[in-house]
Order: sequence, then C-alpha cells, then structure tokens
Amino acid sequence: MKIGVFSDVHSNLEALNACLARYEQEGVEHFIYCGDIIGYGPDPEECVKKISSLNLLACVLGNHDAVFVQPELEMLFNYDAKIALDENKKHLSEKSIRYLTALPTVARGEGFTAVHGTPNEPIKEYFSSCAQFRASYDKWQGKICFVGHSHLPFYIRGTQNSCVIYLCKREDATVHLSDKMRYVLNPGSVGKPRDLNPHASFSIWDTEKNTFRFIRQPYDFAPTQKKMQERKFPAFLINSLAHGL
Repeated sequence: MKIGVFSDVHSNLEALNACLARYEQEGVEHFIYCGDIIGYGPDPEECVKKISSLNLLACVLGNHDAVFVQPELEMLFNYDAKIALDENKKHLSEKSIRYLTALPTVARGEGFTAVHGTPNEPIKEYFSSCAQFRASYDKWQGKICFVGHSHLPFYIRGTQNSCVIYLCKREDATVHLSDKMRYVLNPGSVGKPRDLNPHASFSIWDTEKNTFRFIRQPYDFAPTQKKMQERKFPAFLINSLAHGL
C-alpha cells in the first residue's frame, strides 16, 4: 500500500493542491498527516476541509493547530507567526475549529507512531538529533515514528545504541527501510519549507516495497503571496515562500 505522509501545510492551499495532485498521480489513496494544518498562510479553512476529507490513517495536532486547546502556546510564537495566526482565526469556521481541537497529540497505526514534534513532547519539541532518538526509543510504538514541526525533510536510522541522521536535499529520493532498524521520518513541509528549497515537500511510504520516498513538487506560490499581501501578512512570511525560509 502507498501511504502519503505529509505535514505542515500551514494554510497554503496552492501547495496543498500541488501535493494532492502529485499523490493522485502516484496512486496514493491513504494518508498520514503530522500536524500544523493552519498558521503562516492565507487559506486555513480550505486546507482543513481538504485534509479532513482524506482517507487518513492518522492525523495529529500541531503547535499552531493547538492554540485553540492550549492558548498559552501562542506565547512561544514570534511576532510574524502571531499575526498570521490571528488572521487565520478570522477565517476558520466553528466546524473546522472543532476538528482541530479534537485531533490527538499522538496517533498509532500498524507499524508506526505519528507525532508533530517528538514522542517525549509531541507539540513543542523539535526532533533534530540522534540523542533524542535514543532518549525516546522506548516512547514510540512500531518501526517508524513519523514527525513534522521542523519543516526539514530528514530521517534518522538506528538502534537504541547507535544511529545516524540524514537531511534529504534531493528532489526525489527513496530510502529502503531495513527490518533491523527503527526510523524517525520527517517528510518536510508542504506549505513552508525551511531548507532553502521553495518546492512543496512530502513523502510516500510504500509498505509493500518497504520504502520511504522523499518528493519535492514545484507549484505557483504567486497566488498565495497575493492573498497574503491583500490581507497584510508580514512581509517576511510572504517573501519566504519564494526562498524556502
């Protein structure tokens, strides 16, 4: 089975549409979402509707999504993120807010666990090191822990005693998953990549071939930027879409 693993759409409808079109082209019909549907971008309502309508095996709460149930989290956001989030709140229906507030912080399925941050701290902490891999090794179930939050496409492979971390810089790269290893896999960000590549970042987990494929998909971000300009989003957020920041 091909499973689309994606994260951090951040209210970027154009990037989400490009991602879903590519998934359809690749024959993907099931999905795992690693959090942060809203924030930063101009189309929160449309993104919640599209993602919630998918055949989701798992969908977890991100830190931007969580401000409705943990409003104290907003204190951790920078000025630009707060401005964007306030704008997002104006455009979300009650139904979409209920959907976000009902999302779990941790989701488990056959052979995997999904969180936004880390198994130790699902909302706030960024997964970024082998030390975290070892420290959280017993905190997640299955061979794979899917994460988001950092907006960087990477994977960690190893055992409880040793591991290695790889940042994926290629537009299309396939990782063959060993039965002798466990993995932390981050598909990167669909709507706001932060690795100096503006192309939407997402992945496909093929359970039959036992592979995880990193994909980058170009899309036209100009319409997204125009909507952000019309709603007076911070200039950095608008410009960042063109530069992968």
